[in-house]
Amino acid sequence: MHDPIDRLNAQLERLHAHPFHARRLPRSIASAAEFAERVPLMSRAQFVAEMGKPGYGAFAPHVPPVRIHLTPMGPALVPILHSAADLRAMESACGQHLDACGIGPGDVCMVTFGYHLFVAGMFYQSQMEARGVACIPHGPGETERAAQVARQCGVTVLAGNPTHALKLIEAGCPVPRVFFAGGEPFSGNETLYARVRAAMPGTLLIDSYSLSECLPVARTFPGGTGVHVFDELLHAEVIDPDSGAPLPEGERGELVLTHLQKELQPLVRYRTGDLAVLERTASVRGRTVSLPRVVFGRVDSMVKVKGVKVYPSELKRVLQGVAGATGAYRIVVRSKAHGGDHLTLLVEGTPADMEAIAERFRRQTLIHADAIEAVDTLEGAALVQDERRQTT
Repeated sequence: MHDPIDRLNAQLERLHAHPFHARRLPRSIASAAEFAERVPLMSRAQFVAEMGKPGYGAFAPHVPPVRIHLTPMGPALVPILHSAADLRAMESACGQHLDACGIGPGDVCMVTFGYHLFVAGMFYQSQMEARGVACIPHGPGETERAAQVARQCGVTVLAGNPTHALKLIEAGCPVPRVFFAGGEPFSGNETLYARVRAAMPGTLLIDSYSLSECLPVARTFPGGTGVHVFDELLHAEVIDPDSGAPLPEGERGELVLTHLQKELQPLVRYRTGDLAVLERTASVRGRTVSLPRVVFGRVDSMVKVKGVKVYPSELKRVLQGVAGATGAYRIVVRSKAHGGDHLTLLVEGTPADMEAIAERFRRQTLIHADAIEAVDTLEGAALVQDERRQTT
């Protein structure tokens, strides 16, 4: 079953009697537009509230879970449940990706993501082992020891945080044939990506995007652009965060995901809170949906300036790799005397290239900043200071 509508309808049929979804979902739809029109959006708050009830409320497992991770959502650690079928579906999808990357028996993968309660370490280990790849579950830290182990065991595949991977290479870790990056912005951080590329010149670099409750979402595929959605596992949409209306391909908005196979905790039109752009591409290993810039911010604290929606958290990309900038910033919006908005971007530190910041700001937001000012210290954590409210 490869047609996206067939996949959606199969999941709708499976969920028609689900305690959470039963009264929310139609039995079938004829198009993606009908799906978006008839199926309500689901928030993280709804999910957390249900999971906080005795026995996980309407998400009580109807088959026994075989793996339970926990993930922080607000003040709570929320259990993320996987059935045996859930794990097999993930391993199958990831296995196709490993095939595309030329990874298989004979390879040795060191996993330097964390294990403990969280998901990343076991996620990578299980998919590698399912494909016959030897796996070293090292975890983060202890750089010198990790580099020694990698040399001793002949590591060919590395999975971990890019910044930590650079330290491993400096400590003598063999340059891997394939590197799986996660835990921090990677392909969207031009400076960090260039440093990793320089340290691993012949390595296939894989960026990825996942949520604990939607795992995996998308990865770099050789020959593709951006990260390609595992569309056998998830249906992806981008919506206007204010109205909830679906947005056309190529427009930035909030990423919304629907599980297509998940047995435990199935999420339907789940608002991730992440900003993304979605585009259709030529088929890359059967995948035709891509997030060309991965995700680049959160929808929180959106402010409309000069008629354009600006999401303050997306501006961290503007300062990535700028010498002298600490990374802290603030948008200050005022009303002009004769109407219109005046936008100032305050940047903490002593940035060396203000013109580069201005150009990046324009590309990221599609508007010009009226002023960009460097300040020694920004007090407080607010990303937006909207003074228009004080004058209207």
